[in-house]
Amino acid sequence: MSKTLTDILTLISGTCWTVVYLLIIIRSYRDKTYGMPYWALAFNFSWEFIFSFLLSTDLPDLQLQLLVNRVWLFFDLLIFIAYFRYGRKEWPAYLPRSFFYPYSILVLLIGFFFVYLISVELDHSLGVYAAFIQNLMMSWLFIAMLNNRKTAAGQSVAIAAFKLVGTLAPTIIYGAKSAFVLYLGAGCFVADLIYLLLLVRLRRQHISIEKKSYPKG
Repeated sequence: MSKTLTDILTLISGTCWTVVYLLIIIRSYRDKTYGMPYWALAFNFSWEFIFSFLLSTDLPDLQLQLLVNRVWLFFDLLIFIAYFRYGRKEWPAYLPRSFFYPYSILVLLIGFFFVYLISVELDHSLGVYAAFIQNLMMSWLFIAMLNNRKTAAGQSVAIAAFKLVGTLAPTIIYGAKSAFVLYLGAGCFVADLIYLLLLVRLRRQHISIEKKSYPKG
């Protein structure tokens, strides 16, 4: 694949994911919740931190991606604030509320070491495998979050659509080189499409938060 096409697809992915983050941030603070499943957020933040600072020297020819990583990291921080501000109200009632912060820190540590170790040990510090594994996890966790909440609080059709395109672009880049990445990317696409269709259905049934109380985002 030519460098020009790779740069175009990278820019499409970066733009789409930046829009996803912005929309999640807007929906999170508007709906007073967090718009990204926490496990996905923890792994996402870890990947972006690691490949913005710790392993960034391993990406000398991917300066555009490095810039994108740091933009995403900043937006993840804003989503983290929303999680810690509103997440406790969704904490399971059968668990002590005092477990919320230790649990959150533990998940973040799990995410950090998973991303770092799989990238160093199996992926030559490129982060491709970790990125697609966590993206696949995120895609299905979005569906689970929608099912658990029974509303589109913190979510929207636009978020789902931009996420689908934002993940499809790098799947084209890296899936051409690796059957494993293509498998992961295909799994993301299936989950993202299901998630998008579920949100469209919710909107049509007039039961989503965005349809009941807020203008469409």
